[in-house]
Amino acid sequence: MEVFLFPLVNVTLFPNTTKPLNIFEPRYLTMVKNAVAHNKPIAMGFIEDPSKVGPVPPGQPVPFVREIAGYGYAQIIEERVNGTLLVFLQGQGKLRLKHTIDYKTPYIVCEADIIHEQTLVDPQHLVRLQGLHKVLIRWIHTHIPDPAQRDMFLRNLNLPEEVVGAFASYMVRDYDLQQMVLEINDINEKVDFLHRLTESNELTT
Repeated sequence: MEVFLFPLVNVTLFPNTTKPLNIFEPRYLTMVKNAVAHNKPIAMGFIEDPSKVGPVPPGQPVPFVREIAGYGYAQIIEERVNGTLLVFLQGQGKLRLKHTIDYKTPYIVCEADIIHEQTLVDPQHLVRLQGLHKVLIRWIHTHIPDPAQRDMFLRNLNLPEEVVGAFASYMVRDYDLQQMVLEINDINEKVDFLHRLTESNELTT
């Protein structure tokens, strides 16, 4: 499949989560508008070292982002008078970025392969998943004072992958660890990984 690439420092998009984005750079304003107009997916590329960001020749992989990325579809929430956009990127899944495609666009277009995950939680992992859910709910009640926003957040925590994605997005303070969670293909391994983080106190407060 073809995806528009949005490379960002320390940002990871998890499947079944929504990432709010303020878009102001002209090439990415064009990218988002084209993605919405043509229903094209956007991949969120995790930049490890900003000093390595640079032009990418057609037909080559993008060397400055991790090859595993979350992808989703953009929804323009607000177009401001100064031309900037508030966008919600709704995560659909994850993929492996391959080579760039030369469409003469100001942004990068890549060929990518969708990665299918194991999303069935084994019975022996249900207790740990429920524990993560409880920790996340406590965090929501503490950090989201607006009742409408809080209720909307809670309504989107039904599926195991929604719980895991939201937990990794909001509870894990280390961005490299967030990317590690994204790259795990089995939800049971993700639950174990996040459970170990709770025990080691590697979480946000």
